[in-house]
Amino acid sequence: MKLCYAILFLLCSCNLFAESLRIALPDEDYPPFHFVSSKNKGILHDVITSFSRATGVKIDYIFVPEMRSAHMVRRGDVDARMESEVWLIGNEPYYWSHEIVWVEDVMVVARGAKLIDLQQLSSLEGGVLLGHFGYVYPTFELLEQNNVLHRENFYSDLAVLQSLYKDTADSKRFTVMSRSVVNWYIQKYPELADLNISDVSVGVAPLQLQFAYNPKGKKYVKEFNDFLQRLKDNGELDKIIARYQ
Repeated sequence: MKLCYAILFLLCSCNLFAESLRIALPDEDYPPFHFVSSKNKGILHDVITSFSRATGVKIDYIFVPEMRSAHMVRRGDVDARMESEVWLIGNEPYYWSHEIVWVEDVMVVARGAKLIDLQQLSSLEGGVLLGHFGYVYPTFELLEQNNVLHRENFYSDLAVLQSLYKDTADSKRFTVMSRSVVNWYIQKYPELADLNISDVSVGVAPLQLQFAYNPKGKKYVKEFNDFLQRLKDNGELDKIIARYQ
């Protein structure tokens, strides 16, 4: 009996003190990559859940605004967050996962409005970029700093699209958004299909996990990357992505 109690104690102790991975995700939807409160949590959550099951690593999610999560991973308050190296501004060191999925950005303007030619920067003068609080738009950062264009911020991608929908054809307001996000909201709000959406992408970025630059981050980025490669090789990643298309 004493041996059984000792084994039970050891098992409980291992679970009690098992190291967990703290991952910060947005406190709002970023479809189809991340959902806060729906039954299907999104591509990113499904991949992380598969990682947890395969490795036994416990995941603790923290849902916070984008800018706050950036501060938290920089300070080491969380171990990782959703991000892309392409979107990052600054030269702080981090550990990065391989790409989980590619995000294609497109330009969206009002109904009947002309799409802006990004090859002619003069065409952006006087324009208004409708952005999301906490998001970075590398293509337009310098233009904004030089007052070539103005930026208006919104608290959600849906609010951005709905604001554009109310514009007239002569509006110079525009946004840049993931094609997958735009298509997802068009499915829910069919009237948004009247918006003018570019066929050509503005940019393509890898959606990744950004790990804190510390020993724990270094350890888990390798474990996650090894797992992610297996998920790609056996076709399971494609199956996860297909569930949200």
